[in-house]
Amino acid sequence: MLSIGQIIPLAIGAFILYRAGTFLNNIRLARATGLPFTYSPYLEFETIAYFGSPLLRWKYRDYLLEGKGWPRWARFMIKDWPWEDKRRAHDEWGDCFLVVAPTGIICYAADPAMSMDVTKRRMDFTKPPDKYAMIQPYGTNIVTAEGKQWQFHVRITGPTFNEANNHLNWTETLRQAQSLSDSWGRWGSRDLHLDIYSLTLNIISCAGFGIRQDWSNDTIVNHDKVPEGHELSFLQAITTVVHYIVPILLLPTKVMLYTPLRKGAKAYIEFEDYMRTLINAEKRKIDANADYENLDTKGNLLTAMLKVSASEARNANKGDGGTRKTTFNDDEVLGNAFMFFLAGYDTTANSMIYGSVCLALYPELQDSVVEEIDRVWDEAEKEGRTELDYDNDYPKLKYTLCFMYEILRAFPVVIHLTKMCWKPQPIIWRTGTETDSAPHVLPAKCRMYLNTTGTHYNTKYWADPYKIDPDRWKNDAHGPTSAARKPGPVKGSFIGFSEGARACIGWKFAEVEFLAFFAVMLRQYRVRLAGDVPKAEVEKQIFLRCAGDITLSPFDNVKLTLDKR
Repeated sequence: MLSIGQIIPLAIGAFILYRAGTFLNNIRLARATGLPFTYSPYLEFETIAYFGSPLLRWKYRDYLLEGKGWPRWARFMIKDWPWEDKRRAHDEWGDCFLVVAPTGIICYAADPAMSMDVTKRRMDFTKPPDKYAMIQPYGTNIVTAEGKQWQFHVRITGPTFNEANNHLNWTETLRQAQSLSDSWGRWGSRDLHLDIYSLTLNIISCAGFGIRQDWSNDTIVNHDKVPEGHELSFLQAITTVVHYIVPILLLPTKVMLYTPLRKGAKAYIEFEDYMRTLINAEKRKIDANADYENLDTKGNLLTAMLKVSASEARNANKGDGGTRKTTFNDDEVLGNAFMFFLAGYDTTANSMIYGSVCLALYPELQDSVVEEIDRVWDEAEKEGRTELDYDNDYPKLKYTLCFMYEILRAFPVVIHLTKMCWKPQPIIWRTGTETDSAPHVLPAKCRMYLNTTGTHYNTKYWADPYKIDPDRWKNDAHGPTSAARKPGPVKGSFIGFSEGARACIGWKFAEVEFLAFFAVMLRQYRVRLAGDVPKAEVEKQIFLRCAGDITLSPFDNVKLTLDKR
């Protein structure tokens, strides 16, 4: 019988041989595609990358500011490496290339034609289940579902993003932004980044869940104490969840309770308890009255989703033998509500932060945005209105919308659109000006990562990509109104909201919130860099590094100052 001392070396040897075998097989598969390829010890989707990437970002924080991108040896082992690397890998290997490791193959693409092809073939290229498992703590949701399950989720969640919600989002953003401006007027800005995160948190609480928060309030029951049976108020719980969101998504809650992360785990449990209580309360009201509306927050996503779900159940197709799933259970409601929160809070806040920094960096850009906002406010005042109106004024903010799309191009909140093929799939690759007619077939289980950064910084489609230029989005009388209407110079060259059937259903929500915030802030304040930090240093900070969080966010907090106009 073998001893432990003998078993361990044998096990290690067997593992090494197995890895060597899979590596050689993956090289064979990559070579058969006819695409250029390179190698890496491990890939960015592996667990080791999630834990190793923050360390490498810290270690190379000064090196990255030199503008050289990642060291070649580490490049493909770092989660979301393309942000710091920009086009370097694609300039070396082409707009479509493979990275081969013992654990698999990733096809990186920064080609508009391929982006359009892959996003339209939603049955051929699905989302990698291991990558998206972390954002479904309550089960499948609209982002992670596939096939018929996705069709079911979009049937319930799609109608919730409607004009009623856009009106609520607009008015609540104006209200929150004005409260924030009043706070600035009395005490100054404590921290613009923190203020923006607090603002978007309050907005998603209202427009997403129907819970209206005043700027200074900290509870949702009586606004002065934590409800019985809770250790935290709703706002405290959701704020803490945001702070611990990465470990919450990566680690089991039961494990976190026995670590220094226990505060985040407790907040996550509290948040779930609040949400289930809220869901049950809203369901009872809808069951009692199918036309029920929360008059204070009419159009909020949660109530709208529950109403659509209840309506689907009442109007179920009798011809399907009762096998067709027609309504969400509580876990599905909670899972989608959590997804709305995650997408509606974090992504918009970071876009606003990058937008604010760019306004401070480029005063002439700020002048152009302010000029349009002043004109819209002046027209409203001539009509006898003291507040901007969604129906009348939102469509007038065309240049500000161009500014938003330019921020999303230069600072895409999602670095990769990640897909996977479960059986061999042919791909379209444009080389130069023509589409490559040579057959390129990706092997089964190959991952397809549509590189948003590589696409948005591709000089074939975007002249001087480091320049923040909203004018590139002008479309004569219209300007951009959606990812579909104005996708960039070539369709597929802007994928900030994805493309195809799986494009982001919340793009209009993001537009409304972004425009309303800046319409209030820039009416009353101008933003500038604080202290004596050189402009060039700040540009390096935002263009050459990132925090490596779930979505793109600055590595360091760029200090800004607000000047009363």
